Amino acid sequence: MAQLRVLDKQKLQSQKDRLEKANLNRADLEGVDLSGGNLKEAELKKSNLKKAVFEKTVLNGADFTGSFLVGAAFGAASLIRADFSKTNLSGADLRETDLSSGVFNEAVILKANFHNANLKRAEFNKANLKGSDLRNVNLSKSDLRGAQLMQTNLAGAQIPKSHISQANFTGANLEKTDVSACNLSRCDFREANLRDADFSNSILTRAVFKGADLSGADFSQTNIRGGDFADTRLHQANLKGADLSLAVNLSPETLQTALLDRKTKVPDNIQVRWLSETEFECAEAPPDPA
Repeated sequence: MAQLRVLDKQKLQSQKDRLEKANLNRADLEGVDLSGGNLKEAELKKSNLKKAVFEKTVLNGADFTGSFLVGAAFGAASLIRADFSKTNLSGADLRETDLSSGVFNEAVILKANFHNANLKRAEFNKANLKGSDLRNVNLSKSDLRGAQLMQTNLAGAQIPKSHISQANFTGANLEKTDVSACNLSRCDFREANLRDADFSNSILTRAVFKGADLSGADFSQTNIRGGDFADTRLHQANLKGADLSLAVNLSPETLQTALLDRKTKVPDNIQVRWLSETEFECAEAPPDPA
């Protein structure tokens, strides 16, 4: 990090209620405690804020672009429209925060804690959130395109109507997560826990599910054309009305364990024979005649 300004931390702490629109750019504020203060629309760009404390602080519209925030504490802070683009928030505590419309594009956020945070309409374009805790967050209508979400815990999260194409969920936990009506094309779900997740009405073209557990998940009315189902579990997964045409590595035995209807489109190598309105048999399709 370039040469930083040295500011009087004690003076800042004593004035924390009066720091609205303050210019704290390029400052060395490691460990500063501004909890409970008012830093609405403050400028904190390219600063050292390692282990800084902002618990219950008003930071709506604050700009942290390019700052070093490793281990910073933001518990229960108000961060509406705050900009964390290209920051390092690894290990940060962001539990119970209001980060609605926040911007985290290209940020490094390893093993951070967002438990119960409000992230509605947030932007995480190409952000790296590997190993972060995102349980029960509200990420509805958010932008997660190209985000790295390996080993994240998204159990119970609400992410409907979001743009998440080409995101990497390898080894992530999405149990009981709502990702309905999302664009998830080309996402990587290898070895992920997708049990009882809601993917209904989503686009999942060419998504990779290799080794993932999709048991009980809702894929009704989804477009999964070209998806890779190698070594997946589909027990009681709802594939009613889903388009699985051009899917690869999907066996009749695996598909037999799922829930289908007559509107389900299956790949050409599988033939579905209906025994009743609800019962069916899956088998290898006969080869095309020469």
